[in-house]
Amino acid sequence: MKTIICILSLLQLQLIAQKKFKVELEFKYKQPYCGSAKPTAEQQAAADTERPLDKQTFYVYLDNKCVDTLLTNDSGKVVIKYLPGTYYLFEPWKILKKTPDASPITDFHKACLVKEWAKPNYKLTIKEDDFTLDYYEISASRCSNQLACLKVRHLPKLIKRQ
Repeated sequence: MKTIICILSLLQLQLIAQKKFKVELEFKYKQPYCGSAKPTAEQQAAADTERPLDKQTFYVYLDNKCVDTLLTNDSGKVVIKYLPGTYYLFEPWKILKKTPDASPITDFHKACLVKEWAKPNYKLTIKEDDFTLDYYEISASRCSNQLACLKVRHLPKLIKRQ
């Protein structure tokens, strides 16, 4: 009888330890002003405005293993249920070993891209009573001529003047 009670107690403790927590995440970003002239007040205000990161896919990794794929809704939100732990979120281009803007890989420094592919975009830490979402960087928050690892960062300098 004591053995059965001990086994039931251990099973109950395991169930408590394996409890998933419901978390609502909201993803936002700022699209910088990418023009070459000094921005107007309206353009600067638009660049400073946070926008929802809608319809964005993220691969979720735990202990170097992909455990889930997230897709944000129109408001940049997603609701998940995860066990406590530290999760890393990656944009698809990093997992698929591509470039951030789908341009040819020859436009980028390959060794630099390999380092970028290993960097997560977000770190999600879930504890029993709280969670934190740490932002590192997403490609939508950069101008196309300022993406990491580009061989040529400012195209107008390539134009030969007579």
